[in-house]
Amino acid sequence: MRLHRTAPCARAIALALCRCWLVLWAMAPWLVVAPASGAPMVSMAELRLGILIYRPLEVERQDWEPVIAALQRQLPHVPVQPHWLAYSDLEIAVRARRLDALITNPAHYVALRHSEGLSTALATLLRRRQGIVTVGFGGTVLVAANSPLQRWQDLRGRRVAIPHEESLEGWYLQRHELQRRGVSSDAIDWIPVGMLHDRVVQALLDGQAEAAFVRDGLWEAMVASGRIAPGRLRVLQRQDLPGYPVAVSTPLVPEWPVAVLPHVDDDVRRQLTLALLLIRDDAALATGAIAGFVPPQGYAAVENLLRGLRVRPFGVPQLTWSETMRANAKPLALIASAVLTLLLLMLILLAQKRRLRQSLRENTALLDELSMLAKTFDSNQGVLITDAQGRIMRANRAFEAITGYTAAESIGHTPGELLHSGHHDAAFYRTMWQALIEHGRWEGEIRNRRKDGSIYPEWLSISAVGDASGRTRYYVAVFSDLTWRKQAEAQIENLAFFDPLTGLANRRLLLDRMQQALSQARRSERWGAVLFVDVDRFKTINDTLGHDAGDAVLRAIGERIRAAVREQDTPGRLGGDEFLVLLPATFDRRDDAALAARAVADKLAAALRAPIPYQDQTVTLTLSIGIALYGNDGDADTTELLKAADLAMYSVKQMGRNGVAFFDPEMEAAIRARHALQRALAHAIEAGELRLYLQPQVDARGRIVGAEALVRWQRTDGSLVSPADFIPLAEETGLILPLGDWVLQQAAARLRRWQDDPHLAGLRLAVNISAKQFHGPALSQRVLEALTLHGVPAHRLELEITESVFLEDLESARAMLQALDAQGVSLALDDFGTGYSSLAYLAELPFDVIKIDQRFVARLGQHRRQDEAVVTTIITLGRKLGMQVLAEGVETAQQADYLLNHGCHLLQGYHYGRPMPVEQFEMQART
Repeated sequence: MRLHRTAPCARAIALALCRCWLVLWAMAPWLVVAPASGAPMVSMAELRLGILIYRPLEVERQDWEPVIAALQRQLPHVPVQPHWLAYSDLEIAVRARRLDALITNPAHYVALRHSEGLSTALATLLRRRQGIVTVGFGGTVLVAANSPLQRWQDLRGRRVAIPHEESLEGWYLQRHELQRRGVSSDAIDWIPVGMLHDRVVQALLDGQAEAAFVRDGLWEAMVASGRIAPGRLRVLQRQDLPGYPVAVSTPLVPEWPVAVLPHVDDDVRRQLTLALLLIRDDAALATGAIAGFVPPQGYAAVENLLRGLRVRPFGVPQLTWSETMRANAKPLALIASAVLTLLLLMLILLAQKRRLRQSLRENTALLDELSMLAKTFDSNQGVLITDAQGRIMRANRAFEAITGYTAAESIGHTPGELLHSGHHDAAFYRTMWQALIEHGRWEGEIRNRRKDGSIYPEWLSISAVGDASGRTRYYVAVFSDLTWRKQAEAQIENLAFFDPLTGLANRRLLLDRMQQALSQARRSERWGAVLFVDVDRFKTINDTLGHDAGDAVLRAIGERIRAAVREQDTPGRLGGDEFLVLLPATFDRRDDAALAARAVADKLAAALRAPIPYQDQTVTLTLSIGIALYGNDGDADTTELLKAADLAMYSVKQMGRNGVAFFDPEMEAAIRARHALQRALAHAIEAGELRLYLQPQVDARGRIVGAEALVRWQRTDGSLVSPADFIPLAEETGLILPLGDWVLQQAAARLRRWQDDPHLAGLRLAVNISAKQFHGPALSQRVLEALTLHGVPAHRLELEITESVFLEDLESARAMLQALDAQGVSLALDDFGTGYSSLAYLAELPFDVIKIDQRFVARLGQHRRQDEAVVTTIITLGRKLGMQVLAEGVETAQQADYLLNHGCHLLQGYHYGRPMPVEQFEMQART
């Protein structure tokens, strides 16, 4: 609905013609029925006019008295008697017929029309607010200015004040918006304050409620009159409609209608209608809050809203018998099918029962079979016999000895009821029964549970016994306890593969694991490491404290090594005071394996640094650790690998013990270089060696609308360090936090300078936020401090965030993004579609921009439908959600044309400019 100010000249002429038409429309019935001589107008003793009030009475009287006076001038022979009434009083007056006409809100009018037989609307009210005449109104949701509530969904579980449970602008309109967004009325703590609407606002100000539902314009009026401080409240989900003078939270509906009660005759109705339409020209209404009336607007939308909310007069209707049958057709059909199925099963069971009885009469060989089976009961193995349904019929003494259940306790139960251990899944038992059905026999190892709850292994053989017709009548199971054998095997294996003193893997198992790791590394083309650990000066412990103390210390060392390594690593003892840790080949690069090995070595050294208590003394130890890497670049065997790690360890011994060395000198040099680069980067951040580079972002017309901020490292000698070298290092070492703060401050300072340049003032600047920054301390506070320090408008700063920040904790990520969004900062989802992107992120998180990853854009020129479908889908999704879509990595005109033709908003890439110094970018932006 477009509302605008009164226009001069041509608009005034059109308005005059419209009013002439309204007069003719209102007088048309009289022109037909009135005699030519002109009959006198119908008169009444008085016209009792009821008016709903939603504000203080003195305010209502001040607004309405000029209207009543103008209406009285149009009806000189009918005294107009106004009655300003609240909801309940107005309804009582209507039911008692103490009124002839009334003016109320549309929802109240619809309800009274259905219950009291009101007439159709005669006219619709016009209001004047801030000099603008409006024929519609809406509802608002007021919250405190510092309230965390931002969206309709945030009202869930909150205390909300309302004026009346049948108020259109103070409850129904807002409930309808909540219903559209999936928020149930039961999820909100409603606080009916009662009329007037000013009391609802006061409940919010007093802290009785966290939000208030009132008619639009009330907040502005209270601020203008000085009853509320200007910055104390704000409108939730604010909509600033073009040409509409006040803020609203809901769509608009037509203004209040005028209607008459059933006892008012048609002549008086026509006379009142004409008077209402003519008072708009009254000079007394030229500046007041009420500007007059217009022909009645359509209130069908209000009726539909009330039906959707199931409120008066449209409650839930009682279903007829046919409607009930149609609504429950599917369940009734299912019940009928179930009944028929049960009847059919009963008939089948009866037929099978007759056949079983006949078979029992004919089968006499069963007794001979049972007599032969009875001879097995003297065996030392457990024996039990079940019927065809698996219920135990007989069990021997060995069964009792193994399971703990007597024969009397077992008979009538199935083995599964007594012995089920939970160690086997359903597939195991399906395979068993399939073998019994197909071959009549199954044999294998199984774990069962004794009566005392202990689990034991057994070897089980089951045979099916059938009758002359081939049907299975019984099952015979023979089993033996394998506990002693399993224990013996475990003891033998432990002695063969584990060190008896420390419990770690022994040399034999270590060499076997190393051989497997070498083979796996060559097949998978990955890297691993071996750590040779020697305890420094261990002989001194044996010489001074004795071998018992040495053994105790070795056991403690074994426990600490086991606790320090990962589950997939293999710690072991080679002998004496020499230990080995095998890291499996799980690393893609040699460098990564070296870094992981160094980290494990540091953990081992730290674990052994703490004193080891022995009796009333403590022993302090240090370690010499040699590291050898293995992978897919050679044919080294376990002996050579072990020798390399041993040589590296001895190099530590030669350098004075208590250290770590790599067998490969080049790798050690690379690690040292990496540590040097880390120290240099920390110095560069403090010494001002970093430089801000900008890459242009353009719109559909090729105009530069912003840039992405990138960081470059320029050493004092003028050489540049590639971001590929120092950005990952900053992420791993935590230097990304001071580096990110530096970029944020530089971007804010640059935006401040642009505000003073008319060619650059409208540009925005995007800054990448790493996962560690996002989850670091108080990101939103640091952003706010940067914006405040430099006096930069928040919407000029854009934060680019990758989806990896949501994988660990979606709820904390949502809270952080909402805090940034509340500051007004623009949020961009970077590299959308390349990882775990979900539509739930876009629906739940307040992103403003979606960035298409350059990997999709790079393949656009190859005419691959899959890639084109991904790109067009992302563009369509972004536009549907009201977000801007930016494509990265645009390098050709063909790619740019494709993206623009499919509705992409913004482009970035080498086609429009490489990352460049700030001065060069500003020069390009100005031209």
